[in-house]
Parts: sequence; structure tokens; C-alpha cells
Amino acid sequence: MAFARISVLLSLVTLFSFARPSTAQTQPESNAPQPQTSIAVPAGAMVVYVSDFDLDVVHRKPSQKSTPRTSPPSASRRTPVSPTGARRTSAPTSASDTDSSDAATEETPADRANALINAVSENIIRALTQAGYDARRLPAGAPVPQQGMRIRGVFAEADERNRARRLLVGGEPVAPNMILFVGVNNLTRPAQPLYELADPPANDPRHGPVITVTSYAPTERFEVSRDPSDDELKKIAKQIAADFTALVSVNRLSFAQ
Repeated sequence: MAFARISVLLSLVTLFSFARPSTAQTQPESNAPQPQTSIAVPAGAMVVYVSDFDLDVVHRKPSQKSTPRTSPPSASRRTPVSPTGARRTSAPTSASDTDSSDAATEETPADRANALINAVSENIIRALTQAGYDARRLPAGAPVPQQGMRIRGVFAEADERNRARRLLVGGEPVAPNMILFVGVNNLTRPAQPLYELADPPANDPRHGPVITVTSYAPTERFEVSRDPSDDELKKIAKQIAADFTALVSVNRLSFAQ
């Protein structure tokens, strides 16, 4: 469903309030710097803030695995994980690098969550910038500006009863894909939530809380693999930027800054 299909709800286009995760399942902190872009932003371009999407994380201490010494250290290779989770092979490490540590630390759910949040935010900002907007990242916990447009969202997943739950990274997934709910609001309007927690919350330690997407603002739904490729994220980001442009063009007076 494109943003433009719900543009008649202009009076309901408002600021989403931030839904806080439970104390046992908390939102990861993202300290990544705003991505740099070489694309020139036109003077007077509409300012669009991209908030880090909501999710939950299972917090656990990183475990360590002993590094096998079945081959000479100079021949070993590291396979770092990209922000989207894909592995890529780097140049061979030296003997001194290998000898500096006898244990390899596993990636934690918080590491994976931050990588996912960063990848989605950066791709959306890049797509909006290419579309001619002054796109800026708004990390979790940052003060919300009083002017401009805002794109925000929530990572979700379906449970055994096909209810939408906020994604719990490190939990026990049921469906092969995750869901992105993406919304738009005008920051000059009063705050309204993108989604609400179910009442009763139907708590389950394997999943995040059950959520209900509200009808206060235009919202889109995307399905994406749990370990999305860079191309997959770029495609979704371009679609978000295109639908945002369509929404703005139809409601230019309402969204005027």
C-alpha cells in the first residue's frame, strides 16, 4: 500500500510518539555517525528526518570460541560480517594479528540489531538524498525537531497466531521473513503513535510484544528476509523514497515547511 493511497487522512498526519521496549527487552543504542554523501542537496530542499526503527533485543554476554590452530597462522583468513549480515572475505592476516588473541568473540544480538538499524537508516537516507531531499538521521533518544517531515518505522515479525510482534533480535523466529512498518508524519503536528502495544500484551519470552499499527498516519508494509542483502535494502529504500515523493506531491500544502 503506497503512502499516496492514504493521503486523504491529512488531518491525522502527526508526530509518532516513541514506544518504549520492555525492561527485559530493550532498544539497542546506536552511536553510528550520520552517513556522508557526495550528492549535492538543492538549496531550500525539504528536510526529512529518518528515525532509527524500533525493535527489541535479547541481551546476553558474548561467548568466546577457541580459535583452532590447524593451519599456519599466516594462511588464516577472517570473514567479517557486513552491516546486513553478509560475510565477505578480507586479506590474509599476519602471524602477529593471529597470535594477538587465542579466542574469537561471537557477535551478540545487540551487535546484529545495531547493524540492521544502521543499514536500514543509511539506505533510506541515501535514497531520499538522491531524490532531492535534505535527509538527516535521527538516532534513538535524540531530541525530535519541531519542523520538517519524519520517516520512522518498526521491525516486526509474525508469531504462531500470525499476530504482528515487535522484532526480538536473538529470540526464536517463527516466520522466515521480518516485516517493516514505515510511516510518515509532519513534525509541526501533535504527536501520535505509529503503533500501539496490544492490551493485554500477550507476553512471550521468545518474541517481542504484540503490536497494532494505528491509522493516524500513512503507513506502508514491507516483507524482507531476516538477513537482508544490500540490494534488498536498497530496493525497499528506493520504494520508500518514491512513495514519499508521491505523498508530498499530492499534499504539498499540508506538508509545506
